[in-house]
Amino acid sequence: MDNTVKHTTDLYDVPTEREFIANMVMTTVVMLVIAVFIAVSATWYTTRGNEPHIQHQALLTATILPMIIVPLCTSIVGYKASRTHRSLLALSKLAHTDEMTGLANRRAFIRAAHAHFENTNFDYSGLALMIVDLDHFKRVNDKYGHEAGDEVLIHAALQIQNACSDNCLVARLGGEEFAVMMPYDSVSGLHQSAEAIRARVASSPCDYQGQTIRVSASLGVGIAHPRDTVSTVLSRADKALYDAKDDGRNQYKVAA
Repeated sequence: MDNTVKHTTDLYDVPTEREFIANMVMTTVVMLVIAVFIAVSATWYTTRGNEPHIQHQALLTATILPMIIVPLCTSIVGYKASRTHRSLLALSKLAHTDEMTGLANRRAFIRAAHAHFENTNFDYSGLALMIVDLDHFKRVNDKYGHEAGDEVLIHAALQIQNACSDNCLVARLGGEEFAVMMPYDSVSGLHQSAEAIRARVASSPCDYQGQTIRVSASLGVGIAHPRDTVSTVLSRADKALYDAKDDGRNQYKVAA
C-alpha cells in the first residue's frame, strides 16, 4: 500500500468559524485604529491655525466618523466573506470525510498521523497504527447485494469507533479497510484495545431488511518507535494484517 503523502496547502487550512470571526474582529480593530489615526492626524495638521473650538470640533468629527464607517464597511465585507467561508468549510469537510461512514478518510488519517508523529515524544508516549479489514466482505456483497454491503460497512465503522477511546482517530482507508491511530499507556493495554475492536465487530451483527448479517475483522497493529515514519508503521501494520488473515482471520497481530 502506498502511504506517501505530499504536504501542501489545501482545503484543510480553512479556518474554523470561530477563527474566522476572530480574524474579522481583529481586522476591524486594526483598520479602525489606522483610520482614526490618519483622520485625526490629517485633521490636526489642516486645522492648526483655526480657533481652538473649531479645531476640537473637527478632531471630534475625525474621530467619530471612522468609528461609524469602518465597522459598517467591514460588516458588509464580512457578511459576504462569511458566505464564501461557509462554502469552503463544507468543501473542507468533504475533502477529509468519508461520505458513506462519516469517518475521516484516508487522506485525513495520513495527514493527522504525520502531525501526531511530529508532536509525540515516543520516549514517554506510546502510539500505534492499526489496519482493520473486514473478513470475506466480498461474500456479503455477493449474497446480499451492494446496498446491504454498504450498510454493513456503516455498521462496522460505528462498532470500531465505539470500541475506541475518545483520543483515537478512526478512518476508512477505502473499501472494507479501516484504520485506527491509537495512543496507549502500556503494550498490554494496546492488546486489550485491539481485542476489543475485534470482539465488537464479531459480536455485533448488522440487521438489514430483516436479515442478520454477521462479519468479523482481522487487525494488523504497528507500534511506532522514535525513528519511525507513518509509512514504516503502516507497512508493518499491513504485514501484520496479512499474517492475521493467513492465520485464520478474526484475530489481531501486533508488529513491534
